[in-house]
Amino acid sequence: MPDGLREVRLLHGLRGRMRDGVRLSVDVYLPASGGPFPTILTRTPYESGRDVFVENGVWWAERGYAFVVQDCRGRFRSEGVFHAYVPEIEDGYDTLAWVAGQAWCDGKIGMWGRSYGGLTQWLSAPLGSPHLTCMAPHVICDDHFGDCHYLGGAFQLLLSLAAAVIWETNLATVTGPQGARLFQNPKFWAHLPIIEMDERAIGRKIPYWREWLEHPTRDEYWRRLRVTDQYGGVTAPAFQQGGWYDAYPGSALRIHEGMTAGAATPRARAQNRTLIGPWSHEIPETRTVGDLDFGPGAWVDVREEERRWFDWRLRGVDDGIGEDPPLRWFTTGANRWRDGAEWPPPGTEEVPWYLHSHGRANRDDEAWLDPEPPGDEPSDRFEYDPRDPAPSLGGNLSSRLITTHAETPMRGGPVEQAPLERRPDVLVYTSRVLEGDLEVTGPVEVVLYAESSGRDTDFVARVTDVDPAGGSFVLTEGILRARYRGGLSRTELLEPGEAAEFRIRLYPMSHVFLAGHRIRLQITSSCFPRFSRNLNTGEDVGTGTRMRTARNTVLHSAACPSHVRLPIRARSPG
Repeated sequence: MPDGLREVRLLHGLRGRMRDGVRLSVDVYLPASGGPFPTILTRTPYESGRDVFVENGVWWAERGYAFVVQDCRGRFRSEGVFHAYVPEIEDGYDTLAWVAGQAWCDGKIGMWGRSYGGLTQWLSAPLGSPHLTCMAPHVICDDHFGDCHYLGGAFQLLLSLAAAVIWETNLATVTGPQGARLFQNPKFWAHLPIIEMDERAIGRKIPYWREWLEHPTRDEYWRRLRVTDQYGGVTAPAFQQGGWYDAYPGSALRIHEGMTAGAATPRARAQNRTLIGPWSHEIPETRTVGDLDFGPGAWVDVREEERRWFDWRLRGVDDGIGEDPPLRWFTTGANRWRDGAEWPPPGTEEVPWYLHSHGRANRDDEAWLDPEPPGDEPSDRFEYDPRDPAPSLGGNLSSRLITTHAETPMRGGPVEQAPLERRPDVLVYTSRVLEGDLEVTGPVEVVLYAESSGRDTDFVARVTDVDPAGGSFVLTEGILRARYRGGLSRTELLEPGEAAEFRIRLYPMSHVFLAGHRIRLQITSSCFPRFSRNLNTGEDVGTGTRMRTARNTVLHSAACPSHVRLPIRARSPG
C-alpha cells in the first residue's frame, strides 16, 4: 500500500432507523484501526454497492475518513416505498442524526453526491441539522420545476422519463444497448398522451411521473422542493461542481449567490466554493466535450478538489483553500480558467445584438445579427409540425447516455449544428466575421417578438460559435413554452396571429469568440425528445393528443426589435 494510506474495513448492511420506523440500508468504509473519524455521507437511489460507491468508499477511508453510503427509502436493501424527492427531506436529516451517534464518527459530517446525490443534500439542508458541517452537492438544480422538469414551461421529457424508469427498475434498463429496443427509439418517444409513457416503458404506472405531469405550473407541489426559497435555513457551506454543458450551470451560480446573500450562518455565507468547467453532467474525464477539444488545462481532478474541501471543513487543514476566490470557471474559446468573487464578473455589460433579415432567415447568408437596432424589415416565417420536430442535438444535456436510436447516443456539449441549420423550420442569424476577440461571460437572454397560428407553441433559442471553416458549435440554449410567457406559476394561451413578447432564458456561459469567428443565433420551435413536443393546440401537456402545424413568425422591426442580450466583457482574459 502506498505510503500514508490506511488499511480499510467495511461495515456492510447496517440499518439506520428513520423517524417513522423505516430502516434504511447503510454501508460504511472505515480505516482499519483508530477512530473516531471525520465522516462523509452520500445518499443514493442507484444502489450503494455500485462500483462508483465502493471505489469512493475505499479511496476516502484510505485517507482517514469514514465514508457512508445509504440506499434511499424503497431502493435496493432499504425498507419503505421509493417516491422521488419529498421523503429525502426528513430522511436526510434523520440519517445525519443516526451517523452522528455512531462510535466511528467524530461529529464532523460532510455530505457528498452528484445529481440525485446532490439533490438529497439540498432538500434536507434547510432543516438546519446541527450535525451537518459542510456539503459537496454537484451537478444539480435549485428549482425542480423551472430548472429540471419544466424548463421555460416546456416539459423535459427525456430527463424526466429516463429518471423515473431508472429509479423504478435499474440503470441497465436505460443505459444498456437493449434499451433501444425496449423504448429508446423514435416510435416510443412519439407516443401520445405522454402521461401513459410510464406504462409503455415498464408496464405499470409510476406515481411521481404522473404527479409531475398533473402539476404543470409552479404550485405548492413544486415550491416545497425549491431551494431558492429556503437558504435562510441552511447552516453549512457548500462546494459545488458544475459544467457549462450540463443542464444546471445556472442553478449552481444562483445557489452560490443565494447562499452568499442569505444562508443562516456567517460560515455558510462566506465559505462556499463553486467550480464550473467545460463539462457535461458526468464526472469530467477528458479535455474533449461534444465535438471540441478545450486543451490540456481543461481537465480538473474533481475528487482532489473535494479532498481539499473536506480536509478544510472537516479536519481544519487549510492548504490555501481558505484564501481561494469563491468562484472558479473555465472560459471556452480562450480555454483558460478564471477566478472571481462575484457573478457575473465586474466589467460586464449586457449588449443587445439584434435580428435582421430580408425575410429569408432559413436560407444561408440571408439573415444577420449585430448591435444595430432593426428598421423596417420583413418578418421571418417557418412552419413547425410536431409530427416532424427538430431533434435534440448537443447543448445543455444531463442525459448523456440516453439513446434515441439503436446506434446513436445523445451527446451533450458543443456538437456541430449543420444537420439542424439545414432544416426549413430553423431560423439562423449570423454576425459578420469578428475583427477581434469578443468575450461573453454571464447570463444570456433572448427577447423575441413573435406570433403563431397556434394557441400554444414553443420557441427554442441557441447561441453558437461559427469557426472560420463554417462549423457551428452550440454554446448555450434555452426554451420557452408560449403559454408560460407571463411566468411559470400560471398559463395563458396565445391569440392566433397576435404578436407577443417572449423572454427566453438561456444557460449562462463564459466564452471568447475569437477573431475570425462569427456569432450565430438559432430560433426554432422544438428540441425533441429532450423536451416534449408542443402540439400547438393548447391541450394539457400530459393528456393532449391532437396535433396541428403552427405557422410561426419572428418579428424584427423598430416596433418589435427581437434581440439576444449578450453579457460582454470589455477585455478578454489576458
